[in-house]
Amino acid sequence: MNLFFFLSLASFALLGCDNKHDAENEQQAQVLVKKSLDNMISVKGGEFLMGDFGPLVGEKVPFSINIDDKKLHKVILDDFMMSKYKVTNKDYNEYMVLMGTKELSTSALYRQHPKLAGDDISVNIPWQMAKDYCLWLGKKSGRKIELPTEAQWEYAARSRGQYLPFATNDGTIIRGKNIPSYDEIDIESDGLSLPIYPIGKYPPNPLGLYDMGLSGAEWTNDWYAADYYSQSPEKKPTGPETGIKKVKRGNIGGDMQYALTIFRQSALPVPVSKGRTYEKNGIPPGYVFRCVVNN
Repeated sequence: MNLFFFLSLASFALLGCDNKHDAENEQQAQVLVKKSLDNMISVKGGEFLMGDFGPLVGEKVPFSINIDDKKLHKVILDDFMMSKYKVTNKDYNEYMVLMGTKELSTSALYRQHPKLAGDDISVNIPWQMAKDYCLWLGKKSGRKIELPTEAQWEYAARSRGQYLPFATNDGTIIRGKNIPSYDEIDIESDGLSLPIYPIGKYPPNPLGLYDMGLSGAEWTNDWYAADYYSQSPEKKPTGPETGIKKVKRGNIGGDMQYALTIFRQSALPVPVSKGRTYEKNGIPPGYVFRCVVNN
């Protein structure tokens, strides 16, 4: 009788601990969700000409050296909200703890330069992991949260489709003022001279979005196809139904072409080099993301 009583008491105690742990986890999750939603910027929908608008302005010549962005086409989007910042290491690591998952796999480059893993640096992860994070925010908040479509990304970077070559405060690039100087980049990237730096350090674009097209290449939800612009639907395009690579947008070094609001890039959902696996070797730096809330 006494043994049964004590076993029952122990079971209730363990159940109470589990319930308390679950409640604490849920509370922490809601703090992260609220922070994420509070950082969303409203983007009023509308129509714009998507693609390389260089021939329509200034010297009437293309801005981009790409071929896949030359087909100007009308796009109509609904209202949405977009995070003013990319998702940081701090926020993503908190999410991983809540999900009970293991630590991020990191490349040797990140292990040798731990400053890249700083709390206020954008997290560097494969496409599916970025998508899952946005979907988790949606599930926890009851909202439709996703990675942005390529069209949403460009529309927002161009401050609702304006003819802005760069998503800075004035559409231009001025080192040391609205993007880092070369010396600042060297310091922020732990001597690597990679244009990766803390979120929110430089002025946002006119919509209030920070570092669009800068400090890493952002994942979008779309599969990539070089000829997609010639067949894109007018209303709410979401990219090809299938593909091999995903569209990404933004600069991760080299020519500032990559920072153009119109410059298309693509990458395998799990970027690899020389056959190395993500689980063992991580991925190269600069694969970052932000989320959107759809109506």
